[in-house]
Amino acid sequence: MGSLGAYSQFALGIYGALFCAVLFSVLTIGAPALASPWAKENNQLLVISSADYFSAPLEPTSTLDGLVESDFKRLDSITYVEYGLTNDVTIGGKVVFGTSWLTRGTDIETATGFSEIEAFGQYQLFRSGQDAGAVRLTLARPSNFSSGARAELQSDGMDVDLSILYGRNLHARRTKIFTAIDAGFRKRLGNAADQVRIQTTLGFEPSERFLFLVDTFATISLRNEDIGGADFDIVKIQPSALWRISNRWGLQVGVTEEITGRNITLGRTFFVGLWSSF
Repeated sequence: MGSLGAYSQFALGIYGALFCAVLFSVLTIGAPALASPWAKENNQLLVISSADYFSAPLEPTSTLDGLVESDFKRLDSITYVEYGLTNDVTIGGKVVFGTSWLTRGTDIETATGFSEIEAFGQYQLFRSGQDAGAVRLTLARPSNFSSGARAELQSDGMDVDLSILYGRNLHARRTKIFTAIDAGFRKRLGNAADQVRIQTTLGFEPSERFLFLVDTFATISLRNEDIGGADFDIVKIQPSALWRISNRWGLQVGVTEEITGRNITLGRTFFVGLWSSF
C-alpha cells in the first residue's frame, strides 16, 4: 500500500476524472452556491441556515453484562454567510453548534457545544462568460465536543486552509448543467495531521425553480500527526435538491453518505437548509 493508502488512491481517482470542471455560479444559474469561484456582487449577502442529523453504528461494546449495542448520533445547527465586500472580494464564515449522543447499551454520554467556527476571505482571480477562478483563505477552530467518536472534530488548535476554485458552465440553454472543484490544503496547527481536501459538484437545473446537485468530498490525511492527534481519510457523496421558493428564498434537502474511510466511524447525514440572499 502506498503512502496515501487504498482509500486515498480511490479518492484521487474520483477527483482526477472531474478535475477540469467546477462549481457554476449563482450569478449565472440564479441560485446561491457555497465555495463558488464567482465572487458575490458588491454588498450582496447570502445566508444558509441548515439542520443536520448524523447517525453511525459502532462496534458492540464489552461490559460486565456482556456485549451491548453502540451508536453515535449528532444534531447540528449550521449557519453559513457570504458577503460581497467588493465585486472581486467575498468574505464570510460558518458556525456549527450541536449536540452529540454516544450510546453504549443503556449508558448515554452527551456533549453540547460549538463543533466548528470559521471565517474566510476569497479573491476572484479571473472571470469570463464561461468560467471563473478564485483563491480562498479560511481560518477554522474545530473543537473536541463530540464524545470522542468522530475524529474530524478532534482538534487542539487552529486550522488554516488555502484552496483554489475553478468553475465552468457545461450547458447553458434551457436545461443547465455545470460541474465544480474546490481543492485545498489544510494545515492543522495542533496535534492533528494536515490534510488535502477536494470537493466537486455536478449540477442539473431543469427549470428556474429546481436545482439538483451531486457533491463529492474527499479528505486525505498527510499522516504527520503528533501523538494523540487525529489522522483519518474519508470520502463522501451528497445528493441534494434545491427548490427556489422565490428570488430570495430557497429550500434544500439532501443526504450525505460516507462511503469509505480510514480511522473514522462512517455514517449518514440527513439535512435541510434554508437559503436566503439579500
